[in-house]
Amino acid sequence: MRKLAIPLIAGLVALGFAPTALAATPRADRYYVVKCNDGNEYEAVDAHAVEQGGKAHAVALFSRNTPFGLTCWLEPVTS
Repeated sequence: MRKLAIPLIAGLVALGFAPTALAATPRADRYYVVKCNDGNEYEAVDAHAVEQGGKAHAVALFSRNTPFGLTCWLEPVTS
């Protein structure tokens, strides 16, 4: 029983890490970058999060309420 259980458990552990490894590959989806008037790019945002998830509103609220006086906006990235 032990000879069968060890490879079975090892296989299940390997399958558990497989989706994580596949997710680490670069995505081909469209995305946006949050840029601010201090000349920095702060984060890359998935297009789905911007167009359907309300991320544009979140960036606008951050820009309006930041204590650093930053004005931020979203710019689409073209590759």
